[in-house]
Amino acid sequence: MSTTGAPPAVEAADLDRIVSKAGRRLMWFLVALYLVAILDRSNISFAALTMNSDLGLSPKAYGIGVGAMFFTYALFEVPSNLLLARIGARATLTRIAILWGIVTMLMACAVGPLSFWGLRALLGAAESGLFPGVMLFLSFWFPYAWRARYNAVFNLAVPIAYIVSGVVSGALLTLNGAWGLAGWQWLFILEGLPAVALGVIGAFYLTNRPSEAQWLTPVERQSLQAALDANPPSAKVVAPTSMLRALVNPVVLTMGLCNTLLFCGLTSAQIWLPQMLKTYHASYMTIGLLAAIPPLAGLLGMLALGRLSDRSQHRFLHASLAFVLSACGFALVAMSNSLATMLTGFTLASVGVLATQAIFWTIPQSFLHRSTSAGAIGAIGMMGSIGGTVMPMIVGELRAQTHSFTAGFTVVAIVCLVGSALIGVLRSMMTSQR
Repeated sequence: MSTTGAPPAVEAADLDRIVSKAGRRLMWFLVALYLVAILDRSNISFAALTMNSDLGLSPKAYGIGVGAMFFTYALFEVPSNLLLARIGARATLTRIAILWGIVTMLMACAVGPLSFWGLRALLGAAESGLFPGVMLFLSFWFPYAWRARYNAVFNLAVPIAYIVSGVVSGALLTLNGAWGLAGWQWLFILEGLPAVALGVIGAFYLTNRPSEAQWLTPVERQSLQAALDANPPSAKVVAPTSMLRALVNPVVLTMGLCNTLLFCGLTSAQIWLPQMLKTYHASYMTIGLLAAIPPLAGLLGMLALGRLSDRSQHRFLHASLAFVLSACGFALVAMSNSLATMLTGFTLASVGVLATQAIFWTIPQSFLHRSTSAGAIGAIGMMGSIGGTVMPMIVGELRAQTHSFTAGFTVVAIVCLVGSALIGVLRSMMTSQR
């Protein structure tokens, strides 16, 4: 008996061809969209090299600004995902892109800590719902057996954005003084424009669901939808009886807590790296090039582990081990006393957190009932943003108090170890529901 859910007349090779066709159509745009989002979210780490002194930002004030974006991002994630399920990905994702592009450019108008915090909070509100929205969108298009690899393809945007950010942002900072603007102001203005352009393109390009895809034949639409309607093999779908119960379901809350701990690692893997590299008296271009090394390794590791997870279907085991790898990396950063040791630690941490993100999101995508998945996935994303809010503040505060990153990254390493254990708890909870 077929486990794919495709009509009997459709062979596995044909279904693979159909899924690949959908991937070629959709993934380049989604990757580009998320790449620009991460670029606009993370360019703050390079802007900080000169912006912090211009605006009078202490390490604590900078950490508050980083966290402010994730706070407002969290506030609007569930409503944004519910709206996506109602009006479709095309309208929701393009609206998000245009708004966050505009706000990114407005970041050039910051004049002090208060305006910096306010604009970062506005950026979070504008971008809110992008990641969980795309995770929901991918569950509308890609069957279970293909999901980890397409999650990994989508998450390629993260390391690519960090690589691009390092090279491009370092170069843009050299525009300091052009037309009376600081280099960090040029950085925000020029890196915000692509988001607006992608938003306009997406309004005409994206397709909400397979049933609406005129670029698929009727047989292809039917076959793909049948595969999507089939439950994942040997899985118990978590199906709370209402949206409210979905949001307070213990399994959903545990998934959300896992994502909270994951975001603690994700935000720590890059947001402080340029400032740490600056202590070695490197030029802006050198800082940009060195900062590209960890995400480049993360890109390769994420692809390899995502494919391995699809092949073995051991989602929980691989997510847990990737969490452990990130903990080892952050511990090495905390103990580092040389540039080589620090970069090695960040490289291991980047591989770990990026692989964890790609593999972890196959779990809520595949084990939640479709009737409540929009709100539940939004809630899981919202809880993740709490980690993005709190951890930069903790690291910034510990840096201000101790004049060192040792304590802060020790905390991050411990958090990742707890995340690994919590993945095991989640597996036990879901196994008991089978």
